Amino acid sequence: MPLHPVMAQETGRAEQQDEADNIGIVRDEETGDVIYVYGRGEKRIGQAAAASEGGLAGADLEVRPLLRPGEILESTPGLIATQHSGGGKANQFFLRGYNLDHGTDYSVYVDDMPLNFRTHGHGQGYLDVNGLIPESVRRVDYRKGPYRADTGDFSFVGSSFITTHDTLDPFATLQVGAYGYRRLAAGGSVSLGSGDLLAVGQIKLNDGPWELPEDFEAYSGLLKYSAPLGNGDFQLSLNLFDASWNPTEQIPERVIGTPLCEDSYCTLDGTQNGFTRRYILTSNYQSDSWRITGYVQRYDWELLSNFTFFLDDPVNGDQLRQYSDLWTYGGRIEHTAQLSDTLSLRVGAEGRYDDIARVGLDETIDGVKEFTVGAFAVDEKSLGTYAEAIWQPIDRLMLIGGVRSDWYGFKTRALEGADSWDGNVSDSALGLKIGANVEIADGIALYANYGEGFHSNDARGVTNPDSPAPGLVEGDFQEAGLRFERGGLIFTAVYWWSSIESELIYVGDAGAVEPNDPSKRRGYELTAFWKPNNWLAVDAVWTGSRARFVGLPDGENYLPGALDSAGELGVSAIFREFNAAARLRYLGPAALIEDNSVRSDPTVLLNLRAAWTPRRLGGFEFHAELLNALDSKDRDITYFYETRFPGEPADGVAGINSRIVEPRQVRLGVTKRF
Repeated sequence: MPLHPVMAQETGRAEQQDEADNIGIVRDEETGDVIYVYGRGEKRIGQAAAASEGGLAGADLEVRPLLRPGEILESTPGLIATQHSGGGKANQFFLRGYNLDHGTDYSVYVDDMPLNFRTHGHGQGYLDVNGLIPESVRRVDYRKGPYRADTGDFSFVGSSFITTHDTLDPFATLQVGAYGYRRLAAGGSVSLGSGDLLAVGQIKLNDGPWELPEDFEAYSGLLKYSAPLGNGDFQLSLNLFDASWNPTEQIPERVIGTPLCEDSYCTLDGTQNGFTRRYILTSNYQSDSWRITGYVQRYDWELLSNFTFFLDDPVNGDQLRQYSDLWTYGGRIEHTAQLSDTLSLRVGAEGRYDDIARVGLDETIDGVKEFTVGAFAVDEKSLGTYAEAIWQPIDRLMLIGGVRSDWYGFKTRALEGADSWDGNVSDSALGLKIGANVEIADGIALYANYGEGFHSNDARGVTNPDSPAPGLVEGDFQEAGLRFERGGLIFTAVYWWSSIESELIYVGDAGAVEPNDPSKRRGYELTAFWKPNNWLAVDAVWTGSRARFVGLPDGENYLPGALDSAGELGVSAIFREFNAAARLRYLGPAALIEDNSVRSDPTVLLNLRAAWTPRRLGGFEFHAELLNALDSKDRDITYFYETRFPGEPADGVAGINSRIVEPRQVRLGVTKRF
């Protein structure tokens, strides 16, 4: 029987490593052939620069139950991806005591192309992974903190690196589920010239459980050519994503059960909609000594929202339209030199130019523009240079030192609206990176890391003539950790500290700059992967954090939305003809206002998946997912702010606004491999 397409690339790698390098190999108990590999089982002592680094691949991805593509990123221990506005909008992310909004301090790269947006219509660092096709993902590697020199903007808290397949055995998958969910994915690769041509496509439709059918309609595609070139490998890929949807956003809990809102799935503004069109062309060359990447991106996005209803405009309502229309050009060149048997040096540079034709905010009435609050054309450019040395002076000891310099230019031009302006500002940042790790005994290593990083701010806020935001907001992270790799267990423990000079960002929802004080955070992370035998694997993570503003009185210095804790437990069993997995996710409580007098409740979700691959039906797999198996009524996201409806006080009513998790649902699917 041919291997599962996600596994086709990992098997060769695993067979080369064998169990000495990866405890996560699953073999056919009759033939001894590798049938699955867990990326979590990779042994990283002597390779990882920090205890908090890791990755997943193969079975970690294939047997994982998924409600939405953003959950692939939850492979980063402690990262939580939620949603408050439908399947087409970027997730909201939480990690290490940071409410990352839609990606402000968490970067994601796909084949070395950065996915985060700068100066986006909805939020700085906007990170949309809804176009990901799960079958196209070969592996996901992750880091915490700004400890490595090759990542800059939006990588302060963490970063993930998605690598797509070069080749896949041909396959077709059909899924159907509750609330009108339908998904068709198909793909495969063929030899072409000296390389391989891969094509994968996906159609996804979904209405969701909401009173206003989401009418989510999305088309994704990946076309990729890979071939050897000189001493390395060349790749050219085209990613396509086109989606439209009707969002149901968070609602004030005080109206649930009233004539305005029958239940938690109600819609308070039935005229909202959104669309995304995104096309990315990426070229890569990679060898032992060179990494070269270039990319071009075309993007058009729009979203109608209504967060406060009748607070600002008691007659026509507060509906608004946010939009972004842009081209992005960028790339990287990096060279690694092995200076001696114990010392390597890599130097690199990356540049990016965002040509934003129009980004802004309109006030609307039932989807029709009333007036423009502020619309801008933006030219934003950056250049980052870096160097990093890795020295292993004696056996089992690794020392890392790096430096990174970044320069940004922000230029805005007023197009329309009273809240728009012309401006031209530049800013720069310099960050140091230091790390050390030592294997104190076989399979036991200690780590220490320090790094300085940053995120950029929206160009509209940076060039604001009245209350300008800093172009680059800097901070530092440090952590101490332990890594244990013995027998069938990989365990890590990390304690970390961080500070950032300002939480000041431009807020697209309000069309204004909101200043906040500096902040400090600290916390811990415990992660484990245990494979006691050939067929069973268990992974777990538990994190805790403390986040406070600096300069505010004790008891009034809590950071709204910063989670106190988060956790996840996964169990999977894999046999020759059957596999099953369960994932339990815990989203901890958080202060919703600075004095901690209002807090969110924890959210607990259990997702299940099972698959049957009968030998007598060669190439077929039948699979089922039970999502939110306990039918939790917890909240996917929770905020505290003022809203207003007719008849309420003019200055509104402050209260909790939330979006409930999707109810229990079943999805069934069949996959045919050729």
